[in-house]
Amino acid sequence: MSSTNKVKNGVYSKGKSRINDILDAAHQLLIDAGYHNFSMRKVADAAGIKLGNLQYYFPSKSLLVSAMLDKTIQVYLDTFDEIRTHGSPEEQFQNLIKHVITDLTSRETTQFFPELWSLSNHEEDITVHMDQMYAKYRSILGDIIADMNPALSPKQVEKLSLFISASVEGHTVFIGHNKPWTKEVDNIVAMATQSFTWLVEHGDIPKR
Repeated sequence: MSSTNKVKNGVYSKGKSRINDILDAAHQLLIDAGYHNFSMRKVADAAGIKLGNLQYYFPSKSLLVSAMLDKTIQVYLDTFDEIRTHGSPEEQFQNLIKHVITDLTSRETTQFFPELWSLSNHEEDITVHMDQMYAKYRSILGDIIADMNPALSPKQVEKLSLFISASVEGHTVFIGHNKPWTKEVDNIVAMATQSFTWLVEHGDIPKR
């Protein structure tokens, strides 16, 4: 490898590491301080860099949040891909639902996603980024649903994916970290997988 390439690779690695540090700091700031304290300046402070340096990598809050969401959802997508390699479509479906619902009980998930929802209520472009993030999750969920019941139309699969995703997310305020019903998570998982499986296999899903 030439000295020039070594320099380029070194700069690239340093830049990639700095980006990851920024995204981690932004992620933690949103959890610890809430959406109302989430600003570019405060992200820069949390990352230990100057605002100008932050803006070199992310010229706007919208781009920063988009990158943060991409990094966040990729962790879930990697897990979902692993789930897809084992068992029947029904088993994959139930394992995915179990993973997502159980994940709601972690402090990180309980606080991070609701703060994102609050942020999106005030900034329209954040709503767009969030919808794109959830669409990636629903795409995998939809693929499993289609495998479980090939008779469903693409529109029905889309509706089911949206309904199931919304239903699961709604549990956050009840079984999330330190919430009143966290102890019921195993029962919620059992009821959710049973009812969602029945809905996929036998439910009368709107076709339009």
